[in-house]
Amino acid sequence: MVVNGSHRPGHCTSRSKVAILIPYRDRDSHLRIFLNNMHTFLMKQQLDYGIYVVELDKDIPFNRGFLFNVGFMEASSDYDFDCFIFHDVDLLPMNDLNLYSCPDQPRHMSVAIDKYKYKLLYPKNFGGVSSLTKEQFTAVNGFSNWFFDWGGEDDDLYNRIVSSKMTISRVMSDVARYTMLSHKQAVANPQRGTILKTGKQRMENDGLNSLHYKIVEKTHRKLFVHIKVSIDPKELTNFVQNIQTFVKNHTPSNTSSKSHQKLRRFSKIKGRVKFK
Repeated sequence: MVVNGSHRPGHCTSRSKVAILIPYRDRDSHLRIFLNNMHTFLMKQQLDYGIYVVELDKDIPFNRGFLFNVGFMEASSDYDFDCFIFHDVDLLPMNDLNLYSCPDQPRHMSVAIDKYKYKLLYPKNFGGVSSLTKEQFTAVNGFSNWFFDWGGEDDDLYNRIVSSKMTISRVMSDVARYTMLSHKQAVANPQRGTILKTGKQRMENDGLNSLHYKIVEKTHRKLFVHIKVSIDPKELTNFVQNIQTFVKNHTPSNTSSKSHQKLRRFSKIKGRVKFK
């Protein structure tokens, strides 16, 4: 029986306490499909688990890594989860043998996706669905909070894991198969390449230990815990301006005018927070 987004086996003790974290924005139909499929899938594995859906104020550009960090902190405060699955809402596992657990090393789970003909996109891919223990995620200081809009945060996490002397594990592609629900391509982050190159300089001070957010609403629904968060406008202004200054200082002087235009476009956040 699912209560408050959680389920615990009635006749056995699960080896792991698993939190499924989902960054969310405007994907209502995807979320309904995800929940209808995932609870049945997870209960078959006799897991002690909880599903957390984390949503950022719509006035603020989507930030997947930031939302995963928030989900990690909030789930950890609710229950002594020891395994965390970082999961996109548009991916559904196709094989019951794909165990939602955390092995000795961080695991990239969505190895083979139907949209990409069940082939790994590139060797360092760590996006889609991945799992880390609480200790592993804390050791790398979580995700970076610097990647607004689409792209970069999963590659940055891969680099953090490798630089922390851990190894990425993967399940065989015939087991780690996923179907992707159709959706429109998100807006890409034009700064992601420059930010990625500075990962080692940011890792110690950009992540869980620099996370600031305000809970707007935390609701325990039957099928999931829904967390709505925001960032103080002044804090957000300073945060993004610091990112822009950092990127500017690490952008080669011969960068094309087209690249500079992209940076200016990215700096304009719609709604109540805007930058010159």
